[in-house]
Amino acid sequence: DVRVILIKLADRLHNMRTMEAMAASKRVRIAGETLDIYAPIAHRLGLNQTYRELQELSFEYLYPWRHGALTKALQRARGHRRDIVERVQRDVERAFAEAKVKVQVGGREKTVYSIYRKMREKHTSFAQVSDIFGFRIVVATQPECYLSLGVLHQLYKPVPGRFKDFIAIPKANGYQSLHTTLVSPLGTAVEFQIRTEPM
Repeated sequence: DVRVILIKLADRLHNMRTMEAMAASKRVRIAGETLDIYAPIAHRLGLNQTYRELQELSFEYLYPWRHGALTKALQRARGHRRDIVERVQRDVERAFAEAKVKVQVGGREKTVYSIYRKMREKHTSFAQVSDIFGFRIVVATQPECYLSLGVLHQLYKPVPGRFKDFIAIPKANGYQSLHTTLVSPLGTAVEFQIRTEPM
């Protein structure tokens, strides 16, 4: 019964938010279990906010030093520009309105854990992680995906070598999307994923 799973996830999220009083060994055990079992279940059920928070809290308890160092690096990279996501979203929505293409735009700053995971998978330093900010563009048809790519590349300068076409060549698991990284007017790299609703 999925309702039981939802209650267990809510309970685990509450436990993760209030673990400071527990012994360090118990925190590490619970955080590891959360990262391995509960976060993937939340992801599978489409509970993205819960999934991201469980990952972030688990990472903070499992690797406090790494979490702290990456948080500071992220704050330095962002600087005083707290409105990056809002500004880029406004620019993108205006560009698509002028091109008369109907889109859904969603943007966010990546979590510390997702940046850490990317660094581990690609064996890179924080300085080499270029896409701290990510946007998802959803359009109606496949040809509009490519049209949207043109709109974005006219709006901001593309980063060379940072374009992937997973529509023409889907991933082994069936994943389809266009990925491109662009440089915003504030000088920060922003990753865009363009896809249709079914994708």
